[in-house]
Amino acid sequence: MLCYTVAIMQIYSIFRPNVAMTTANDVLSNLKVSGNLPSMPQVLVQLLDSCRNPEVNIQKIAQIVDKDAALSAKVLQLVNSAFIGTRKAIRTIEQAVVYLGMDTVRNLAISVSVQQVFRRVETNGLLSIDRFWHHSYTNALLAQNIAETVQYTDPAEAYLAGLLHDIGKLLLWMAFPGSYAPLLLKGVRCHNARLAFLEEEKLQINHCQAGAWLCEQWHLPTLIADAIRYHHHEVDQVRQALPLTRIISLADLLSHHEADAPECVEAAEKLFGLSAEKTATLVGGIEEQVAQLAEQLGIHIPRMSRTTHDKEPEGEGVHRETSLGLINRIRETSQLSGLLDNLLRAENREQIVGAIEQGVNILFNEEQCLLLLPDTSADLLFAQTSRDNSLAQQTKGLWYDTTTAPESLLNRAMVEKIPQHSFQGASGTTFSGNLFDVQLQHLLGTEGMIVFPLNCRNQLEGLMVIGCMKKSFRALSSQMGALALLANQAAAALQLDRIRRQQAETVAEERLQAATLIARKIGHEINNPLAILRNYLHVMERKIGQGQGVVEELAIIDGEIERLARITRGLEDLSRENSVPQLIHVELHTFLEKTLAPLQAAAAVENRVQIILSPADGPIELDLDPGFLQQIVQNLVKNALEAIQDHGIIAVRTEVENTQVHIHVEDNGPGIAAEQEQELFRAGSSTKNSVHRGLGLSISASLARQMQGRLRCTSSAGPTVFTLTLPLKSPRIPCHD
Repeated sequence: MLCYTVAIMQIYSIFRPNVAMTTANDVLSNLKVSGNLPSMPQVLVQLLDSCRNPEVNIQKIAQIVDKDAALSAKVLQLVNSAFIGTRKAIRTIEQAVVYLGMDTVRNLAISVSVQQVFRRVETNGLLSIDRFWHHSYTNALLAQNIAETVQYTDPAEAYLAGLLHDIGKLLLWMAFPGSYAPLLLKGVRCHNARLAFLEEEKLQINHCQAGAWLCEQWHLPTLIADAIRYHHHEVDQVRQALPLTRIISLADLLSHHEADAPECVEAAEKLFGLSAEKTATLVGGIEEQVAQLAEQLGIHIPRMSRTTHDKEPEGEGVHRETSLGLINRIRETSQLSGLLDNLLRAENREQIVGAIEQGVNILFNEEQCLLLLPDTSADLLFAQTSRDNSLAQQTKGLWYDTTTAPESLLNRAMVEKIPQHSFQGASGTTFSGNLFDVQLQHLLGTEGMIVFPLNCRNQLEGLMVIGCMKKSFRALSSQMGALALLANQAAAALQLDRIRRQQAETVAEERLQAATLIARKIGHEINNPLAILRNYLHVMERKIGQGQGVVEELAIIDGEIERLARITRGLEDLSRENSVPQLIHVELHTFLEKTLAPLQAAAAVENRVQIILSPADGPIELDLDPGFLQQIVQNLVKNALEAIQDHGIIAVRTEVENTQVHIHVEDNGPGIAAEQEQELFRAGSSTKNSVHRGLGLSISASLARQMQGRLRCTSSAGPTVFTLTLPLKSPRIPCHD
């Protein structure tokens, strides 16, 4: 149990009666009301809530992390660093979360977020942000080592508590900058427990209380807040506390002293029963780990200080410059995060271009910017600006041919895949370069320009050209990392837009092809009855001239007109390729005689091919769709007529086998090659010349399937046989909506 003495001392220290002085609660309440309380970033709130959910999955965590550009960059940077030591590069947030684990990602998120929250802190030689984070990461790694050594259930929790153990110092520095500086100056010459006493004496609150309170405001685990609150208490008091409080207390001692110092050895033995030798192993390799981690997180490593407020030989100027550099990087990243969000929400190329121009203007204070993007030809890049760009009118119709200017800055940026600029030497003088470069620079109206290749997955999506003056180029040189990140995200956004447009074009093309195929099928169906009508008009003309009757021919014409009407009615619903079969009881042989009669009459006119019906013995009764069967038979016979090049015979035979009837259409044409048989029933496939669309057999096979039948072909050198197989019993026709 937590020591009652610790609890009583804490309560007393906060609520002790004192009329003349304010209490810690008063200080904290005033801080909260004043608006100076740093608020936790929303992304971190979502992340912590999700990590507390036992049913959350990796994909959910990755989606949350992906919302924050700074956090995403740090996660990928950390997982690919020497500190982690992965065997191969990890390039997606989801892979990184799986590899690092949710605890590590949570701790990294809190670290990045706290840096963002306290970016307003003004630092000097007394309190350096870099030294603060160096000390914090040292404590975090020590706490993790101790937790693993004593088999604490959650080493990641110990790491996080160690990371945040001194966060109260930043809070007090930001809340009381004038009053807190003298306390830090005194604290340089004493232990941090003494600093806590001085803080409470002067401010009525110490950094331990302030840090614990801030963690509670952020809804971090209570055990972490308690570990921060009591980490400067006496060892004899802390030894009765919960394990996490003891871990952070020992970690803080080890971070301020050598491992073999008497106070460290004594504390390790009292708190965990660790020997001096075991205690020494806790700090082994810590400096190297902190150095690696600091390098990945962009933190300056102090060479001689052990605490957040030790003085260093480099002097205050170096620390201030370094700290301000970190603050500026965090500020840039925060602004860049909003820009990247705009790029992700952009719905077309125009919006992407506008977001990029806005980013260059806001982040880098440069107004002269344009993009050169490919169009239909990969060799031509066309100038693209937003409507509000001052260069919009001047660059209209401007294009760059990549094949004609190999020495151009633009071409070098594309080939070398790295940024190029027109400034030379430390003095920032410009060189003339290629004539196109010179004219483009004149168009920008600046002393020089920087060209960024927009590459995504080894694919050039265009070029970003920024015009700048000599003076501003020096400032931009220090921001190349942020500019490169902007260029990379711009390339990704442009690539996504290009893929979306290509997909839209593909869908439109596929829709057009589908509509064309349906139109061809309808035209094919209409063509057969029209051909029969045309032939019978010639037959009727001849018979009328000879004084013969044409009653039979008129009946056939009437049937074909009705067939055309049926096809026309089918046009009312083009979304349904075939209509529902209408079953009628027919006698097969009688039906085939009527179906073949027009074809036989047309063949007799040409006197080239004989069409013979060879029925099986006895009648064959079937329930089928007469229109479907007529379409199939006419298609098969017409197909045979086109295949026979000279005189020949087409035989239509019927055969009954068990519960099926076979209708064979055989011709003595040249036959079909074996490799073509597999494609016969696919729409668009034809063994004849290009005039034929290869639709007849595809339509026939589809109609056969709708009547629960099938159509197949067997061919050799000479005879070709198409066989339509139908069930003798009435098929069950599926219902259509």
